Amino acid sequence: MLDYGPEGMRLTKEKGYRTHFVARDPAEYAKFSPSPVSIADAHSVVDTHDLVKLMHFFTDHAPDAVIAFDDYRLVQAAVIAERLGLPHAPVDGLLNCHFKDRSRSLTKGIGRSVAAVRVSLDEPGDISPLGYPCVVKPVDDAGSAGVRVCSSDDEYRAALRAIAAHQVNARGYRRAAYALVEEFIDGPEFTAELIWDDRTDGWRFLGFTKKLMAELPFRVELGAMFPYHFGTAEEDARIVRVVVDWLAAVGHRRGAAHVEFKIVDGVPALIEINPRLGGDQIRELMRLTIGDDVIDLYTRLYLGLPPGEPVGDVRGGYATSLYLTPRRTGLITSVTPPPELPAGILRATFTSGPMQNNGVVDNGDRLGHAISWADEFDASLTVAEAYLSRVEVEYA
Repeated sequence: MLDYGPEGMRLTKEKGYRTHFVARDPAEYAKFSPSPVSIADAHSVVDTHDLVKLMHFFTDHAPDAVIAFDDYRLVQAAVIAERLGLPHAPVDGLLNCHFKDRSRSLTKGIGRSVAAVRVSLDEPGDISPLGYPCVVKPVDDAGSAGVRVCSSDDEYRAALRAIAAHQVNARGYRRAAYALVEEFIDGPEFTAELIWDDRTDGWRFLGFTKKLMAELPFRVELGAMFPYHFGTAEEDARIVRVVVDWLAAVGHRRGAAHVEFKIVDGVPALIEINPRLGGDQIRELMRLTIGDDVIDLYTRLYLGLPPGEPVGDVRGGYATSLYLTPRRTGLITSVTPPPELPAGILRATFTSGPMQNNGVVDNGDRLGHAISWADEFDASLTVAEAYLSRVEVEYA
């Protein structure tokens, strides 16, 4: 989600607004080109995890909108916007999504319920309260960080130790001292992408994404395919109704939603609700296939503007974003893609520097990705797989 902010500022400036970038540490965004500091008309250094300091900062400003894109600043932006009388998502709904134990409790009985127990990291116990296999995750983190499927007492204890040992994540966010233990639901994973529509005062469904996941025990996302359909328009509509019921149960509205779920015996089972836009390259897949730019829709929502027209280069069909992951552990010295992009590959980006890999544990262990497009759903994945198979990864 780090690159969504710079693009959001660029699109906002195109509409005639001045942008002010507020960051805890601007260096956190230095790897992006252009950086948000270079795009913004002004920038300030404020601890964005500290709501009191943010409130003090915004007391001296009169913004037209306060917009956040990533999981760790959504609540702060909503509190400030509410105080200033600006468009915002309800704070309670954002909190109910952020803390996964609250989401589980509030959505119980909607769709296929998933058993879950919150455990204290101070006294987690030696065995899973739900048996095995089970899923262990931080109660309030994102990006698949710390998520592990456990099949034994040893794996369960190791997963909890790993979460407890990394209470401050890579974004400087301090996790709550709890983990969530969930029933493991097997099968393919999907997401529903939605954006709030002020014209109807309700959610606008944009499409389903099929997620591609790494092998267990770690739930690393390896790719996404868009759009996905569950057989018929009626079946799609039935699943959308369950998704919207989940959002209503947690009280999330007026924003974006990226809702992860599986299907069990034809019934949707909630994985988690992300009250934001879908990350990675989902925005690009949607632009290619259905023509909607979700970052533009999102910024327009908070600026009080009507939705814009679809982008001009819409192709229809199907698009896939597929990640390259290390084939073994060790020090990776270089990643070299083929010299030219073959037909069907629209873009590819890979890491450039040395990288120590100790296994594919979370999303930070991926080496790059390729975006492919095809007229048929499965063909878009085949094209991406063929291209990534030709990328050379050198080890020390």
